[in-house]
Amino acid sequence: MACDPAYEVPICPEGTDHAALRAEIALKLAEILQTVREARAYLLAVRRLIEHADDALEDLVSLLAADGRRDLAACVQLEVIEENFVAERWVTRLIEEFDRNYYAAFRRMEENIPAEIGHVSGAEVLDAVLRSVIDPRVIDP
Repeated sequence: MACDPAYEVPICPEGTDHAALRAEIALKLAEILQTVREARAYLLAVRRLIEHADDALEDLVSLLAADGRRDLAACVQLEVIEENFVAERWVTRLIEEFDRNYYAAFRRMEENIPAEIGHVSGAEVLDAVLRSVIDPRVIDP
């Protein structure tokens, strides 16, 4: 993973349980990836909703024109159908840029981080999950 070498990462204190730390890293990475995938799904849903609205607007234009209201049909056509809801962009272009820039970085992390830190077993991840939700004083009084 190529990163800026000038970035100073805090050093892990002595006595750190690296297996547990790697499990927490894997858990955090999975959480982050899930959030980014969910954000991407929302973008795709917005695109579907906008496409549905555009189809319905075209029907509305036809109905207005059939009713003799070409003036209103023209207004809807010009003000809504031929406009992007984000200036100078289409929803598809936003999704493409999201995928190419932001989402691609997370997909690289998904590949590179596990390869760099080594294999983390399911048991280690489960242990990290349990430690994150259970008060350790209950287990180790």
